[in-house]
Amino acid sequence: MTDNRYPLIVGAGLAGLLAAHAWPTARIIEMSPFANPRHQALLRFRSDAVSKLTGIEFKKVLVRKGIFFRDEFVEPNARVCNLYAQKVIGQIAERSIWNLTPAERYIAPEDFYEQLIESVGQRIQWGVKFKPELQGDDPVISTIPMFLMLQHYGHPLKKCLPDDAFVRKSITVKRWRIPNSDVYQTIYFPDHDTPTYRASIIGDMLIAERVAEWGAEEEYRPLKVIGRAFGLKQTAQLIPLVDHEQAYGKLAELEEVTRKTLLFELTARHNIYSLGRFATWRNIMLDDVVNDIAMIKRLMKAQTAYDMKKEAL
Repeated sequence: MTDNRYPLIVGAGLAGLLAAHAWPTARIIEMSPFANPRHQALLRFRSDAVSKLTGIEFKKVLVRKGIFFRDEFVEPNARVCNLYAQKVIGQIAERSIWNLTPAERYIAPEDFYEQLIESVGQRIQWGVKFKPELQGDDPVISTIPMFLMLQHYGHPLKKCLPDDAFVRKSITVKRWRIPNSDVYQTIYFPDHDTPTYRASIIGDMLIAERVAEWGAEEEYRPLKVIGRAFGLKQTAQLIPLVDHEQAYGKLAELEEVTRKTLLFELTARHNIYSLGRFATWRNIMLDDVVNDIAMIKRLMKAQTAYDMKKEAL
């Protein structure tokens, strides 16, 4: 396999835009007819790797976390963590709620997506849906969901998976401005009587996320619960911002051997390199995307399937 430095990037979401910075001459196609900031949920980073790749300055902060269950704060335990997992994905699985240790994080500016688009937008072809014939002899960096890419190529391994193998949930995000606020905090809500599963204050912005649509009659009570959890005395003073729904919000990971086999087959058979959470179907942060970009560049230089497997380990 040759080291082709001009891949086709499929998808202009955050992962695709990071790839566009890593391959500054690559062409990009995006199914949406125009730029659309799809990710309005909590977005923060473990390191400054994304900042260095994009040249966009991030803010280093200390984030504190807690679990609010039945109107009081509790420590992580099997009950609340399993309730939380079932709330967000419908399965009992390990989630980040177990770790409440205060941690340093890097916060992107609110116009992060817009800055990414501004720097690479001239290379994006909007309103173009991926088809295998668009690939030609070029490698493809795919950021679209794994099951969609498998469908494009009618991959036989896809037929061996159960219909519900790719479990995912859409999420709805509501945001408000908080007057006189400058903290960085996240609270988890495992209780199924509260539609919100996680709420965060990022500086002066309150972000509430839930798996389901917000109903007008349901909105008032959850905001009261969130307000009590954060100690907000006057929730009526919150300034509402535009709501947002993310069709791809949460996922349940595939069994690891199956997942890696599918990814390897896409690369070895079709010269497709998967990048991002839904393309690789695993729970990762954008920091991990930067690491995966480095691995993809090594894979592109591999000459044999053996070399590819060795690089991917």
